[in-house]
Amino acid sequence: VNFLSAIPEENHFDYVIVGAGTAGMALASRLSEDPKVQVAVVEAGIDYEESPVNKRLVDTPGADTTGCGSKDHDNATDAIDWRFHTIPQPGANNRTIRYARGKTVGGSSARNFMIYHRPSRGSLDKWAELTGDSEWTFGKRFGDYKKSVSFTPPKHDLRREAPAAQYDAQAFIGANGPVQVSYPNMAQSFSRYMQLSLNEKGLHSSQGFNGGTLDGVQYASVTIDPKDSHRSSSRAFYAAAHTRRNLVVYTNTMVRKIILDDSKPPRARGIELFHQKKDKLPDRLIAKKEVILSAGAFQSPQLLMVSGIGPKDQLKAHKIPIRVDNPNVGRGLQDHIFFGLTYPVYSIETRTRLAVSPNYTVAQYLNFTFYQQGPMTNNAADMISFEKFNTSQLAQLNAHSLSGYPSDWPHVEYLSAGGAVGDFSDLHQLNMMAGLSTGKEFVTILAALAAPQSRGTVKISSSDASVPPVIDPGWLTDPVDQWMAVQAFKRTREFFAAKAMKPILDGNEYLPGPSVKTDKQILEWIRNNLMTVWHAACTCAMRTKDQGGVLDSHFRVYGVRNLRVVDASAFPMLPPGHPQSTVYMIAERAASLIKKENS
Repeated sequence: VNFLSAIPEENHFDYVIVGAGTAGMALASRLSEDPKVQVAVVEAGIDYEESPVNKRLVDTPGADTTGCGSKDHDNATDAIDWRFHTIPQPGANNRTIRYARGKTVGGSSARNFMIYHRPSRGSLDKWAELTGDSEWTFGKRFGDYKKSVSFTPPKHDLRREAPAAQYDAQAFIGANGPVQVSYPNMAQSFSRYMQLSLNEKGLHSSQGFNGGTLDGVQYASVTIDPKDSHRSSSRAFYAAAHTRRNLVVYTNTMVRKIILDDSKPPRARGIELFHQKKDKLPDRLIAKKEVILSAGAFQSPQLLMVSGIGPKDQLKAHKIPIRVDNPNVGRGLQDHIFFGLTYPVYSIETRTRLAVSPNYTVAQYLNFTFYQQGPMTNNAADMISFEKFNTSQLAQLNAHSLSGYPSDWPHVEYLSAGGAVGDFSDLHQLNMMAGLSTGKEFVTILAALAAPQSRGTVKISSSDASVPPVIDPGWLTDPVDQWMAVQAFKRTREFFAAKAMKPILDGNEYLPGPSVKTDKQILEWIRNNLMTVWHAACTCAMRTKDQGGVLDSHFRVYGVRNLRVVDASAFPMLPPGHPQSTVYMIAERAASLIKKENS
């Protein structure tokens, strides 16, 4: 593989992929397995491995909370982040939220919280229904989930957790891919108490979340390499392909637009580039077979629109010639939100200590670097749980929008967080101020909506692809989401009231505090503090056209030849939980389809 920041002449390839992120790098690696095929990947960001500071931030699991805040001053990772913002969100009391997205080789798999689990069986079966393609059922795609990863069980001798982490080894039989799935060498002290408290309140301990069932509570498997405890991102696909001469990765290079010929329907011929050193890169890369967008849920629809594919009103407004009028491009954005209750604790170690004590932080970083032990090996949210509202609650809600969901689709996810969270503005600063002002440490249980009904959009504000898109997630605009959020908040309070939690609690609820009591007060607090879980999806959905589709079930853009979109924007529906595994799965599925259809 060649990482290129500059070449002297225009190049032709069989496949040109836009984005070296979670899906794009995996797809490029798979397509370049055929030595006769020439593959180019265009990445706007740097390779984080070449930047010592950013490499440390990416590699260290415990640093994953750095640079993900809702406000701009949490900016330590700006060199590998797009620095996107939403427009003011009515469902969040008109707050504008910073939305972290990876701008580097590895994309958001180099920026996420590393949680890896598969979706519920029914949620993938729903994809088959929405696409009209029975090949999308969970059973038929389970092999693709296993292709990208290799699994290592938890090291109980190092973790010393009790109860011990449970896992389903059967879910990884035959898995031999480059992305490593394992468990942190240290379990958070708080996670034990969270698990026991949820058990006490009726949630059973799961055998793991990788076999198609999302129910109960358990330690999450994560994308951490057990050899060195470093994050394992989709850059692992590059590492696995580094000896190939038929794969070229252009870094620091942005795409201006897709080149479409004049035929009807138009054919994608390649891409136009703009870049930082304009005298050293060609104006365009030509694709002899296909152009594939893997630019993510915000920029894949943006690139379609600036190229003339999208809603005609937006294209006309920005004087973009209309090549394909499809009002579904950029519509139907789905995302998960979360919020959390925080309590002061004693007798256990939390991440508040990392924020308060520089000496402790340095000692633990050295502990991580030389011995792969301590809190820096932990991804900060290592215990997760899924739950459905009961029948009487749903009857009270009378929400017809939830009736179409498969019976195994959870409504809420709960996550452990060993520190204070609040409005997510800057987790390090918030914990430092809370710890220094009280002399205490803090823990949080986060609640995330796993079946959100609110929908958003991605629009363009310019015909220039370098101008950020207009991101409107529409969080908490649907009344059903508002009701579910309030119920999840109340449920979280029940967990903290469990007997199993009492040995560690050191006083009253810190955030939001006991004065927030009524449903109206609770909803208002949620609006002021909710944050994205960074799971934006579905803006170029694989669906039938009458159901909001942009792509057919093989990722092909309706109305254009030789053009596909392969990333989370292609999801027909956002599955419950964390989508990392499903992004890798669709990359594997797309690679197989592309190879077969171009053989």
